[in-house]
Amino acid sequence: MFEEFSTQMFATQRGRQVGLALSILLSVILLTMLFTTFSTWYSDFLLTQRKVVTTAAPVTDEVSLAISQIPTLHLFGMSSEADAAFLPITSLQLHLTGIIKVYPDNLSKAIISEAGQPGKVYAVGDVLTAGIKISAVNDNGVVLEHGGRLEKLPLARSVLSFQDAPKSLL
Repeated sequence: MFEEFSTQMFATQRGRQVGLALSILLSVILLTMLFTTFSTWYSDFLLTQRKVVTTAAPVTDEVSLAISQIPTLHLFGMSSEADAAFLPITSLQLHLTGIIKVYPDNLSKAIISEAGQPGKVYAVGDVLTAGIKISAVNDNGVVLEHGGRLEKLPLARSVLSFQDAPKSLL
């Protein structure tokens, strides 16, 4: 079948021109493919043969100071007031009686009683007994700094309960 097609194709002047054009096109495609393959292989070969030269930076006072401060840095950052929902609840003998929330936040106050004593008013930055510092006052509680860790002291809220069904106003 191919012989019939090829003999008919090359038998006429037009067929020979089409055949020659196809042969040239296929040759160009083949040569382009071979050139691209060789150039890719050669550039990869050069990359594998390249010598990597590294030079150590001189250790200066700034570098040694930065290295010495690594243990004090916080790897994942510091907790903020927005993260108070994920803080552990404190196990200290403290009871949060009330919150006075004002803006700016550093003027907010909290009423906290310690170990069954009457409540006292504390502001952000105040220190309770045993070195417990008030770090933040939010809508739902207080963030305490205790031994370098942040803990929350939530505001106890009682659930509303109704005695009877509401009466009609009419």
